[in-house]
Amino acid sequence: MKVTFAHFGEEVASSRLRAIIPQEALGRIGVEKGKDVLVYGKHFVTEAQLSHFKRHIYDICDDHFDTPDLKDYYLKHCELADALTCNSEAMRDRIKQVTGRDAFVVSEPYESPEISPSIGPKLLWYGHSTNFKDLERISPSLKYPLLALSNHPDSAGWSMESQRQALISDCIVIIPTGRSLCKSENRMVEAVRNGKYVCAEYLPAYEKFSQFFDLGNIPEHIDRALSNPKDSLERVEAAQEFINDRYSPETIAKQWLGVIYAT
Repeated sequence: MKVTFAHFGEEVASSRLRAIIPQEALGRIGVEKGKDVLVYGKHFVTEAQLSHFKRHIYDICDDHFDTPDLKDYYLKHCELADALTCNSEAMRDRIKQVTGRDAFVVSEPYESPEISPSIGPKLLWYGHSTNFKDLERISPSLKYPLLALSNHPDSAGWSMESQRQALISDCIVIIPTGRSLCKSENRMVEAVRNGKYVCAEYLPAYEKFSQFFDLGNIPEHIDRALSNPKDSLERVEAAQEFINDRYSPETIAKQWLGVIYAT
């Protein structure tokens, strides 16, 4: 079985996590790239391009079923696909609600080597410009220095290197959440992998991490985390142990393999 993951460059997180890294991980266990199966997401692949492959898996990690310019594409490709995959249980429920089809949930792997936990009175936010409004909503209530990395013009700018350098500093990662509840836990996982304590608002995908980090009021949570750094670092260490196997590229590759052979 030869499988191709369509990707849209390393600048797009979903492209790295749901295409480039899985393709590389599957290659390490002997799955070659080819035209038996195409795994693709977003809204760039045309029906003509689909015709070059025997089977198609449409991967959905953004809820665009109500977006005027995109909903027709999403609905059409949900109909055309031999199987659907998605990034969270909430997204699976949304797909079922809109299309009547069942989707496979495939998690997203971490990208970084594991870094020893550290914490300090600085805040870090990273994400796409579409999520910047959620940071702006809470930023007036934040009393510690904040670094925002994004493609938004009011941020410090984003690159893989700038994110890596920021994550190895002594800081706390903050994750305000927006209207969509269908997002994955990838930013939580990547922060933990880099040894960072995370203060996040509620998201269904974050529930499994509530055993390590409170979800809710970010400013209050920051104060609690900094008031007891020893406990906070122990929580990060426990979270790292939790994600070590669950979110490894090898584990996620096996999830993809299960979908591919079930299709």
